[in-house]
Amino acid sequence: MAKYKFRLFLILIIAVSLITAGAQDEISPSEVIPSGELDSSDIGIKKVDLFEIVQPVNLSQLNSKCADFAPYIMASGNLMFFSTSRTGGKGGEDIWFARSSERGWTDPQNLGVPINTGANEGSLTITPDGNEMYFTVCGRDDSYGGCDLYYSRRERGGWTEPVNLGMTINSSSWEAHPSISPDGKTLYFASRQFDGYGGIDIYYSVKTGDDWAPAKMLEYPINNARDQTCPFIHSDGKTMYFSSSGHGGLGGLDVFKTTLEENGKWSLPVNLGSPLNTAQNDYFLSIPASGEFVYFASDRKGGFGNSDIYRVGLEEALQPKIVATVVGKVIDKNSSEPLDAEVLVERLSTGEELAHLSTNPETGEYLVVLPAGEQYSVSVSAEGYVFSTNTFEIQPAEGYKELHWQFELQPVEVGEKIVINNIFFDFDKSEIKPESESELNRVIQLFNKYPNLKIEIQGYADSVGHEAYNLWLSQTRAEAVMNYLLDKGVSQDRLSAQGFGIANPVAPNLTAEGRRLNRRTEFHIISK
Repeated sequence: MAKYKFRLFLILIIAVSLITAGAQDEISPSEVIPSGELDSSDIGIKKVDLFEIVQPVNLSQLNSKCADFAPYIMASGNLMFFSTSRTGGKGGEDIWFARSSERGWTDPQNLGVPINTGANEGSLTITPDGNEMYFTVCGRDDSYGGCDLYYSRRERGGWTEPVNLGMTINSSSWEAHPSISPDGKTLYFASRQFDGYGGIDIYYSVKTGDDWAPAKMLEYPINNARDQTCPFIHSDGKTMYFSSSGHGGLGGLDVFKTTLEENGKWSLPVNLGSPLNTAQNDYFLSIPASGEFVYFASDRKGGFGNSDIYRVGLEEALQPKIVATVVGKVIDKNSSEPLDAEVLVERLSTGEELAHLSTNPETGEYLVVLPAGEQYSVSVSAEGYVFSTNTFEIQPAEGYKELHWQFELQPVEVGEKIVINNIFFDFDKSEIKPESESELNRVIQLFNKYPNLKIEIQGYADSVGHEAYNLWLSQTRAEAVMNYLLDKGVSQDRLSAQGFGIANPVAPNLTAEGRRLNRRTEFHIISK
């Protein structure tokens, strides 16, 4: 009991010393961030036990004597972008990047043109696949206000010329600190507008097709009469971190966490506490998909410049929801050359589209982050090739995991055999299960794209049971697939069905996984 009282007494002393340390000079890289005063209301704060958290580490390999801020770590955790005005840039503040290695971080490199110019390029966000960038620019000729948000897409040879996101998002005032949701459909950002709650508020815009809807301000409990800025939506799509001077804290700007609940409302913000937050400004938080570490900027004492980039472990209770990262490559099955392909992710139970992204146009690589607790379908397609699909389930109890899948696409050519993975039947039955419809609808799209395409649907079974029965079952299942396509408008002269029973196994029947692979449906292209 005495030990507990002593620890509590010591925590109170440290807290009081931080509060009474006095306000520090604010840092204003290019997006001016006022340092708010301490809010004594202390609403919804959860303080972290100082004795259980390791102190933040200054990433000295990245920092300089200039202001280094706005770190953005990719979901994979091995590539970081940040802003700085150090020498070697294009003028003003530029975006730089560095990669993690066994020896730490590589030497930072300037991202170069067309992203960096003589103006000030600041905070950024990138879609998980690495192909779309949204970033802050202050002082370009085509801007509407002091700082605007811009967009660029990665193509073969580099990034496209940045485009202003327009007045549905930007205003005549100041917009900065973008954060894109993992599905690429919601953009969060900070803005200083006359109709806001306080000086700076957090807004969001939803994308429909190629257009962004007029931005809306997040309501209480996130925005209030003080400043809310630097939003970061995690790869789970549900957990947001942001900096605020208006929810109570240790001084200046503190980092908070909020979660999007089932009713569509954001939970009461929780202060991440010390040692991440200090009496100075702590902001620009970024977290990889694993959720273990926090990267952030701070103007706390002991740094190399006006602000530095730090990393610290995140207490489990403050981590985002568990996710899995699916990474891989899409290649031509015959040549092994990388393909510029589309990747579609769906919830298997409902067919709901969760993500639609592209592979890296030069390497064929892709990355998608998905929350745990669901079954998913990942389908890959490319021009002139037959789509390929894989299914999986993420168990929350397994914690963060990284799945590696390589898709080998086959050209649409006569004689090719296409394995269709996502056609499901109940045990010992030939009725197609509802979760098969998304896959079969992709087959219909293939027929629509190639009007002269003719296929033979080939059904196979595992070795369990009598051979004659398995032959009959494989035949009835192949016919069930054919009848589904006929009901959807594919003409009879383009389809035939044949069951092959236990013939031509693709894996040993000795294991459950092997038998699952052998219970398959193949499409044999007869005519193109």
